[in-house]
Amino acid sequence: MKRTYLIFTTLSIVLLILFAGCSQQPDIDMSKALDEWREHFEGVETVAASFDGESNIKLRVMVEEQLTQEEAVLLFNHMLDSIIEYSNSSDVWDNYNGYFEIVSYDDGMLYEATKLIGEDLDVITSE
Repeated sequence: MKRTYLIFTTLSIVLLILFAGCSQQPDIDMSKALDEWREHFEGVETVAASFDGESNIKLRVMVEEQLTQEEAVLLFNHMLDSIIEYSNSSDVWDNYNGYFEIVSYDDGMLYEATKLIGEDLDVITSE
């Protein structure tokens, strides 16, 4: 009886440790990474970034001129790569969702993109 209890307890502890280790996000200070990103991001007029403290990152860039879809995709990919750089974690997009917008002062929303965990970047034209 004691042996069964000991095995059950040991197995429970091992499973708890494995579960806790597998479900944690990487040790990234996302708020700091977004502040760094916002401060150094070039090529646009204004940038805004927010993080909900859990798994959702929202980024908005304001541009003066109209962009083609190809230019927008390049800008979105640059945003993804920059967050990787400033978070110092190559797997940041395996743990966080990204919601991105490119907005024009004159025309409003131009493009939206979503990068969900485990999925590719999805770009939508707002026309």
